[in-house]
Amino acid sequence: MAALSFGGILLTGLLCQTSQAQTILYNSTATLPDNAGITDDNLSVAYTVTEDASGLYTYDYTVTNPGTDTATVSDFEVGFNTATASVMNITGGGSVNNGVDWDTVITPGNNSGTLSFQSYDPPILANANANGAPNLPAPWASSNPGGTQVPVPSVVPEPATTTLLALTALLLPMRHSLRKKS
Repeated sequence: MAALSFGGILLTGLLCQTSQAQTILYNSTATLPDNAGITDDNLSVAYTVTEDASGLYTYDYTVTNPGTDTATVSDFEVGFNTATASVMNITGGGSVNNGVDWDTVITPGNNSGTLSFQSYDPPILANANANGAPNLPAPWASSNPGGTQVPVPSVVPEPATTTLLALTALLLPMRHSLRKKS
């Protein structure tokens, strides 16, 4: 009897597990060169983007200021259209302003720790910037020569909208030819 009860408890535990599986979409490092072209001063941004079963994307960034740099980073920003992208659960003191901007102090030889947010919008690659002292503004940027981009949310039309747009594109020429026949 005890074995049967234990088996029932074990089976219940196996059947009632919740899945927290995440798919890793991006896991790499970007370079933010300084605007003076001094390669020893380039920031590195380790990033990971994961998607969970509900379609929620988590964007994680860790900014590293090399020990050879003489400037201190005062903020880090990833840029995207926040008017249309949904952003939530920002960590690390970030705020929404034409992307997500974190006020984070990173002295030479140190990193930011994980800066993150979540969105239901899938990732695309876009620019990142960092400001610091004594070189303001944005001495480090993806857009500087040798820079690489980071993943950010992209607003993708829902399938129904895409289908409607495709049908409209197909029907407009037909409407014109039907009008000629009448």
